[in-house]
Amino acid sequence: MSTPAGGAGPAAMHRHNVALLMRLIARSAPVSRVELARRCGLTKATVSSLVGDLIDAELVRDLGPGPGGGPGRPAGRLVLDPYGPASVGLQFAADHIAGVVVDLSGRPVARQVRRLDVAALEPAAASRAAAPVLRRLFEDATAAGRLIAGVGVTVGGLVREPVVSWAPALGWREVDLRALVNAELRAVDLFGVDVFVAGEVPCAALAEYQAGAAGDWLYLGGEEVIGLASLDPAAPIAGDLGHVPVRRRGEPCPCGGHGCLELYAGRSAMAAAAGLPGPGPSRLLGDEDALAARIRQGDKAALRALDRGADALAEALLPVRALLAPETIVLGGRLGGLGESFRRRVQDRTGPGLTLRPAKLEPDAAVRGAAGTVIARLIDDPLAWMAG
Repeated sequence: MSTPAGGAGPAAMHRHNVALLMRLIARSAPVSRVELARRCGLTKATVSSLVGDLIDAELVRDLGPGPGGGPGRPAGRLVLDPYGPASVGLQFAADHIAGVVVDLSGRPVARQVRRLDVAALEPAAASRAAAPVLRRLFEDATAAGRLIAGVGVTVGGLVREPVVSWAPALGWREVDLRALVNAELRAVDLFGVDVFVAGEVPCAALAEYQAGAAGDWLYLGGEEVIGLASLDPAAPIAGDLGHVPVRRRGEPCPCGGHGCLELYAGRSAMAAAAGLPGPGPSRLLGDEDALAARIRQGDKAALRALDRGADALAEALLPVRALLAPETIVLGGRLGGLGESFRRRVQDRTGPGLTLRPAKLEPDAAVRGAAGTVIARLIDDPLAWMAG
């Protein structure tokens, strides 16, 4: 059994054990008390007592014995309580504000999307535009009898919580997004709600992890940026791959560099190379990606843009392979949405020793992961919620 860091007094040990059981249930559900005791090294009596506390707090539910049980007392099957506390995810993108309510397992139970030219707004105005989305999500949660554990906010760009250092598609720099969202929550009479801010790629990676992807893989994706993140929340890695140089004498980039990946595999760059007037609306709005449609139709210019982007991405992955030696990378976001032909092209160019797998989730991965940041914190320290 692992022990808590920073001391092993009774209170610290109790907090550690409750969190340990919560994490095991989150990753292994449905699971029995006997199996939990075997995995964590606690006595069956201790596990039963702590699980009882989690059930009373509506964090865990006992589904009762499963079918086909053996002789003796049937073992109950424990899962995260689908009717327990939920969280809200909020996403600011260039052409929309999206919101979602997810339950403890990460399953969406309510959604809201507002089409809006967010890129034309100042950050404070964009936050005010998010107020109706937040209000409707909280109303949906309240109508279903759910308590909201917090709000996770995401944007495409570099985030040093709570500050958005740079969101290129929005034109935002050094924006304290937590303060802005908190102000809008107070304006709609929502007080005492924790707000967390993260970049869209780490959020999408977290959503993939919560959907069951292996924790020792890397996630490569993003809708408005190209980024890399770890699928293991216990060993977080996140980086901006879009501004890795891939052409020594390449075109100048707005970041100040030259030959960056974004200039060859970014949304606008690939659309321009395919002869499209622009990148078109975000995939989350439900419209078919114009470039993906051209690729599916076999358009020669689109296929050339696909090859160009695949070459550049394979080049950008060279230092990733050298430094991190990943065996598997999950390809998601907009690049994953280009389909199997793009994934195969990148796979062929990276050579042996690295497997690219398609992501499980659709274009809402980042906003689901934003909500998932709140759930992850609750699972890591359920006692904080239980004592609140």
